Amino acid sequence: MYQALKVQTLLGLDESLRNSLATVYDGRLESVIQSLGGMGPRYYFRLNDLAGSQHDTLESMRDGGLEAGSHESMMDAGYLPVRESTIPLNEMQVQADRFAAEAVMQGAHLYARGVRNCKKLKTGMNVTVVDKNGTPVGSGISRQSETSILRYHQGIAVEILHSRFRLPHMRETSWYETGLIHLQSLPAMVTCQVLDPKPGEVIVDLNCAPAGKMSYLCQLTKNRAKIVGFDRNEEKIQKAREHLERLRCENYQLIAHDSRYAHLDYKLNADKVLVDPPCTGLGVMPKLSIETTKKDIENLSSYQKQFMTTAAALVKQGGTVVYSVCTVTGEECEEVANFAEEKLGLVKVAASPSVGRAGLDSEKLTQRFDPELDGAGYFIAKFVKQ
Repeated sequence: MYQALKVQTLLGLDESLRNSLATVYDGRLESVIQSLGGMGPRYYFRLNDLAGSQHDTLESMRDGGLEAGSHESMMDAGYLPVRESTIPLNEMQVQADRFAAEAVMQGAHLYARGVRNCKKLKTGMNVTVVDKNGTPVGSGISRQSETSILRYHQGIAVEILHSRFRLPHMRETSWYETGLIHLQSLPAMVTCQVLDPKPGEVIVDLNCAPAGKMSYLCQLTKNRAKIVGFDRNEEKIQKAREHLERLRCENYQLIAHDSRYAHLDYKLNADKVLVDPPCTGLGVMPKLSIETTKKDIENLSSYQKQFMTTAAALVKQGGTVVYSVCTVTGEECEEVANFAEEKLGLVKVAASPSVGRAGLDSEKLTQRFDPELDGAGYFIAKFVKQ
């Protein structure tokens, strides 16, 4: 027997973080915080015309019973409607780490590496997956026992049948496996269009893994640009290569290297550089908790400026640099953009196409996506090197 519960996520914020965000969301902070625990009305994915017709892919998904649509102005952006649902509560519970639990909320299966507690679990049990605070995020059938999970740490631990946000297991579909689609947020796709890549150009992605944006740059240029991607982690480079191959990308180069020093070790003379560095990720939704502090923001802002310094050195005169982060703090967004103009000889230009809304810079040239309005928090700035 089980009972159904509609879950509500209540997020608490460190006081220093709250104060920082209050400067960005004057009078709107509580609605922004509340929205971070949910999702927007659409779950986006990219339609990859390197692998097949976008129209045919959408039709195939509809024939398969999915309510697939495409964005009004971004033809490459497909989406599924998001609906919140009830979660069956079973006596047996499996605790997942925060990242795994947030994925389960969106319909992903729970993999063994994301399990934190599965005491007395046996294969075939009806299970409710919870986070560290006991918040139910999904339910389903256990596919491994406690012994197997603890011994091997791989494979599906719980097959999810009911999730908080009723979405299909997209990574297990033929459309995903054959490269017809790639799971990617709308702001991430907009970022690549803002960069405006062209065939024949040398384009550098300083933070390429897991190759979501890099693969879209290949798609936008029909594999006719030279695209160089950096990541210092060899394992992430391998994952990026797998995605690029699945998505039929060509004419790219992956380099395992700390890209903060790429301008010292490589002569690239790039036409365009994409900077999408590590950030606090406050705009990624849905969230079960937020542990970020003001110190984290300050450290990451300093880190992000290092990548911008490299980008300014790598790009040729008249070339383009685009900076993007999936967060919303002023220190990681407008402050980094100001640094690029004041210290690096980069000049801000309009970050178009504009799908979100104007940022907080006085010229209104940057672009922001807001959690409670757009279902994601994101920032994009575009520069030209003078």
